[in-house]
Amino acid sequence: MLFLASVPAGAERLLSAERTHARVGEAFVLTVVDTSAPAALPQLLDARLTLGDRKITVQLNAQAAAIGATRRYGFEWPAEVLGLSVLSLADDSRAQLMVLAERPGWSAGQDPLARAQTVPATTSAGLPDTKVAADVIPAKPALSFYDPMYFVFGANSGASARFQLSFKYRLFDDEGAVVRMLPFLDGLHFGYTQTSLWDLDSDSAPFRDTSYRPALFYEWDVPVAAGSRHQSWLRAGVEHESNGRDGEKSRSINIAFVQADWQYRLGEGKSHIGVTPKLWGYLEKSDNPDIHRYRGYGELGLRFGRDDGWLAKLMLRRGTGGVGTSQVDVSYPLRQSIFSSVGAFLHLQYFDGEGETLLDYQRAGQPQLRIGVSIVR
Repeated sequence: MLFLASVPAGAERLLSAERTHARVGEAFVLTVVDTSAPAALPQLLDARLTLGDRKITVQLNAQAAAIGATRRYGFEWPAEVLGLSVLSLADDSRAQLMVLAERPGWSAGQDPLARAQTVPATTSAGLPDTKVAADVIPAKPALSFYDPMYFVFGANSGASARFQLSFKYRLFDDEGAVVRMLPFLDGLHFGYTQTSLWDLDSDSAPFRDTSYRPALFYEWDVPVAAGSRHQSWLRAGVEHESNGRDGEKSRSINIAFVQADWQYRLGEGKSHIGVTPKLWGYLEKSDNPDIHRYRGYGELGLRFGRDDGWLAKLMLRRGTGGVGTSQVDVSYPLRQSIFSSVGAFLHLQYFDGEGETLLDYQRAGQPQLRIGVSIVR
């Protein structure tokens, strides 16, 4: 998801990179392949970074001599480009790379709202450098993660795969003119999550069902004292969920929801515990008027683990009809031990209860154990 190499017909230059993440102020290295020109690639190339409607020009500097039609280039990642951006050559080539840029205090796979836990620098006299210490909260990227993103596979009662894609987008720049005039719009976000269940056991391997969940919500950080081990945020908004079908297989709901997240760091390390409750009310549910009997009006999320190690999450939901759903997700980072540049996680998921898909909200299948990878957990 975070690495995209577009290779359209007729493209003269192709791009690839070993890493999908960049860090502000550090070198980012990529490889350019010229499929048409017999001459060696030049020492310098112009490129563009596109972030939303902003385009920033950067210059690629060759890191070594060309090897045939291939040459490695590098450049320093600019501080004003943070979050998901698209890197392309300025010669109108359609080849592109999608890169996630980070800065100190925020990293991929973690909550992008996390505040930097920086230690104030000191002067030569041993006194705190207040100019450095004042800048402890990194800028928030406009495009960031929302719910976990994963692909997991299992073979209980037939082979199947489940995958989920999710992102959120802050609609107004927190330093822009609109927010300066109307500060309350700072936290307005659009979110989108798509969850699919893929039936790999049938002849044509169809998708059993897919849920599409666009949402519009406000998000607030709860203020905490400097150096606090606590961290919290609140969300409130509306969400639509549909499986995109018509007739008897059509399922959809509209809800208003409020969600909170509380996290507490244990000691001085990276271990933490967290609680994420979510409550909702149904605004419209004519396609499935009894869905509250199976989904209820809320769910509870619990987690325990380390930012750089094992992380376990538990989701519990209970309907008014006395039936319930539970999901356990356990993940471990692969970037450190196997795929150092991928930023992926080994992901184990267990699901038991009703409503693994919106179409089957009334039915409880066999408990499912699946294994795969995630890029956000």
